[in-house]
Amino acid sequence: MEFSEEQLKKLSVLFEENVEKELTIEEVRKFVQLDTIDDCKQYLRVMLDFFFEVFKSPEGRKAMSSLEDERNIWLQTIFSKSCHFLYLLDGVGYNNGSNHLNPIIDPSVLFTIARRIYESVIAFELLFVIPSTEDEQTILYNLFMAQGLTERLNDLDEEMRSHNPQRVAEEQQNIDNCMNEIEKTELYSNLSQQTKNQIKNAFGIRYRYVFEEDNTMKRVSFEDAYKYLRIKKDLLKNTYSFFSLHGHPSYLALIQFHDAFKRESRADLTIMAPHATQCVLAFMSIFIVDYMKLVPEIKAMYDKLEEPRRFAIGMYEDAMRGEKKFQ
Repeated sequence: MEFSEEQLKKLSVLFEENVEKELTIEEVRKFVQLDTIDDCKQYLRVMLDFFFEVFKSPEGRKAMSSLEDERNIWLQTIFSKSCHFLYLLDGVGYNNGSNHLNPIIDPSVLFTIARRIYESVIAFELLFVIPSTEDEQTILYNLFMAQGLTERLNDLDEEMRSHNPQRVAEEQQNIDNCMNEIEKTELYSNLSQQTKNQIKNAFGIRYRYVFEEDNTMKRVSFEDAYKYLRIKKDLLKNTYSFFSLHGHPSYLALIQFHDAFKRESRADLTIMAPHATQCVLAFMSIFIVDYMKLVPEIKAMYDKLEEPRRFAIGMYEDAMRGEKKFQ
């Protein structure tokens, strides 16, 4: 990712405050390219600081409905996953008293968390950002709730069911309420029978859909979800597959682990961790920008930040979308 001299100067103000020395443009350029693990940590803390300020503020806790309350909790879950990612960058070692292992960063763990953050951002977009009407959101969100509640109910074994019939009945009622909420919408009554059948077949099983202009519904896979983030070209194409390949016990993940910790070339520190960090920063930037679009009070908090902090928070989103709204 390339940045102009003006952009680098903006960032240098922010980073100088943290490192307590005057930085050259070249030093800032290296920083935003995340050449070192310390660079990765420092940039993540810039993002995490704002997330923390948001959900600790009265504006971040304000909610006029249960849906808005759950939207606010969504931000906290992104924060939590990103914090865990940050602390994993310290690496882990081991000492059994006679031998020791110097700290290493397991890339498969980083990419697993990065994938979870990506999945959370995708779900947030599909449920809160993309729906163009309240009815669309009601239908999609109740599909989301029904899928989760059904899985929880299915996880109860026979012994648990026999000893807790009231809980089973309550769980089933909650699931039934989701369909009732869907069927009460005016949009549902106007859908074609084919789309109604699609909703019934997905109910309790799947939730990732978008409404097309003709009110038909299209299923969204995590592999193709990047198309709905409104980013330039195909910047995140194959990202989910890449995460899964490295996060799962595939052969490629095995040989990457083997090659990552060579003395002469620590790929875990110089390639894998910085790349995973850039992905996480991009997801956090997209998420918080879209969150601010939904919650004007948070945008007002953002506008009061120093210009370098604003730029750092919105930089990845702007680079990927070119909106030039949040810098």
